[in-house]
Amino acid sequence: MKIRVGIGMLILLLMALPAFAQVFPVDATSTTTITNVKADLIAWGVAFIGVALTVFAYKRVKALVR
Repeated sequence: MKIRVGIGMLILLLMALPAFAQVFPVDATSTTTITNVKADLIAWGVAFIGVALTVFAYKRVKALVR
C-alpha cells in the first residue's frame, strides 16, 4: 500500500513540474533582486506548507476511516 502511495505521489510530482515552471519562470535576461528572492521564498514556503497540510489531512482522513 505504501509503495502505491509513493508511486502515486511521484507521478503527481512529475505531472506538476511543468506547472512549477510557469509559476516560477527562470529567465536569463531578468535581474535578481532582493524583492524577487523574497517573493520566491514566500511562494515556495506557501507551496511546502500546502504539501505538508495535504499529507497531514490525508493521514487524518485515513485514520478516521479505519
